[in-house]
Amino acid sequence: MEGTKQQISKLINKSNNILVATPENISGDALGSALALCGALNKLNKNAQFIAPEEIPAKFEFLPKSNSLSCEILKEREFILSVKNPGDHINNLYYEKNEGLLHIYLGAKEKIEEKDLKIIRSHPFDLIVTLNAYGLEYLGKAFEYNPELFFEVPVINIDNRLENENFGQINLVDITSSSVSEIVMELIDFLDRNLLNQDIATCILSGLIDATDNFQSSKTTPRTFNNAALLINRGGNQQEIIRYFYKTKSLDFLRLWGLILHELSWNGEKKLVWGRIKQQNFQKTNTGPEYLPQIFEEIKMAFPEMKTAILLWQAASDKEIRGTIYSLNSELLRNLAPKFNGALKNGNLFFRIKNLLLEEAEKQVLNLINEEL
Repeated sequence: MEGTKQQISKLINKSNNILVATPENISGDALGSALALCGALNKLNKNAQFIAPEEIPAKFEFLPKSNSLSCEILKEREFILSVKNPGDHINNLYYEKNEGLLHIYLGAKEKIEEKDLKIIRSHPFDLIVTLNAYGLEYLGKAFEYNPELFFEVPVINIDNRLENENFGQINLVDITSSSVSEIVMELIDFLDRNLLNQDIATCILSGLIDATDNFQSSKTTPRTFNNAALLINRGGNQQEIIRYFYKTKSLDFLRLWGLILHELSWNGEKKLVWGRIKQQNFQKTNTGPEYLPQIFEEIKMAFPEMKTAILLWQAASDKEIRGTIYSLNSELLRNLAPKFNGALKNGNLFFRIKNLLLEEAEKQVLNLINEEL
């Protein structure tokens, strides 16, 4: 790994504008490591930008810089008209638009050969770092809207999963690591030990805690505890992280989660969790669908091997069923969206089903999903 880190260090040193990209279905591990890496790169006088999903889960909003992230997908392009050895031969330059065409005029004292002209496509970044992505397609809109960017600009791929497709020019994939945050922490420490300040340490520690379920999962190793101790020593605010992650749940929420947990089903072969919520469950607990993002977080912790989760609930009018599908596989969600006439938002698929009972809607949804899995 040291040789790979050395390659990364050299590539970062010669780059100025760096894009940090994560999957649309962002985890706390990916978010914490992305914020930390951007902070470290900025301290190295690099212009680092992290394009975040449309919405950051509420429990992460306390993290440094989380409220100032860009959610815009890159769409603008720059093209450069390059002229070989122009010297002082070009004395005039202008353009005009005519019937849907743009004409660029070069006034020259001497003849310009066609072979001396070239159109160059310019990108706003000279390096990309991906975090927690199996493959490029899992980056969602960042890749979908800018595929050529990821093939024309060097990519550093950082992940800790065996399924990773090693799509980068440099691949820092450590399957023995508990999390991407742990890999990023060790990389930052390798680049410059003085980069790990309080804000960066807190971001990494939050990712570490999220990925290991507060150091209770089987992924936790002595290496993880050593790194956590170093982060706390550098100012990582463990108490604040725990307060936002685990101690801000209302009694109403906990009652709702208890009712939902009782109804959940699990398919271990397909790593699929699903459940249905009756309207009276919301009424009994004085809650509503606005609590469901937190419920998905609880499902992730209760089923660490889960890759796809479905929640269906009765609308207040009882005339339609509403549903949300979460999946680590963004391609699955894109394939399902037209089948459900649904909408993708923040890495989840939202949809409605009319004229069916809750049990009937559940069967229909499971049949469609099983066709894709």
